[in-house]
Amino acid sequence: STAPGRPFYNPVEAVFVLATVLTFTAVGAIVASRQPRNAIGWIFCGIGLVVGINSLAGGYAEYRLAGGSAAGSLAETAAWFASWSWTLWVYVPTSFLLLLFPDGRLPSSRWRPVAWCAALGVISFVAGNALEPGPLEDFPQITNPYGVESPILGAVAIAGGILASASMVASAVSLIVRMRRAGRVERQQ
Repeated sequence: STAPGRPFYNPVEAVFVLATVLTFTAVGAIVASRQPRNAIGWIFCGIGLVVGINSLAGGYAEYRLAGGSAAGSLAETAAWFASWSWTLWVYVPTSFLLLLFPDGRLPSSRWRPVAWCAALGVISFVAGNALEPGPLEDFPQITNPYGVESPILGAVAIAGGILASASMVASAVSLIVRMRRAGRVERQQ
């Protein structure tokens, strides 16, 4: 996001976003085309898509706001999406990629609760952030067009953040456990 008086175009950020989108999308497409049942490839493709849409939405909102005119409903929605969608490309890869690496499956059925907790945590955290009333964090001049006044919304976001963070730690542990139990082929992967 940009501060007042700062240009909305940042070349370093643009290169970073482009590299992220291309890397995630290319790796995801390669894995998904060769192993369509491997969730890793589809997660990579999804993350590339979310990062690209996040950048496009944020750039559009900044462009509209820099023009000095009223943002309009499309720009407000773009700013809203750009304000919370970062959570998807932080929590999803760090939880699910670690949990499912390298074959796209859980290490065993005993890890299912970790996957469910990660999904519930990410959904709660995203919903809590996306529906929080008031000014948008990245675009304070815009009031959240989809904000909901609710006394439990903040608690849902906090609980979701804690659950998602705990799931990320458990996912990292699952990778260590998988590595210790792995055979020669799996360790090379």
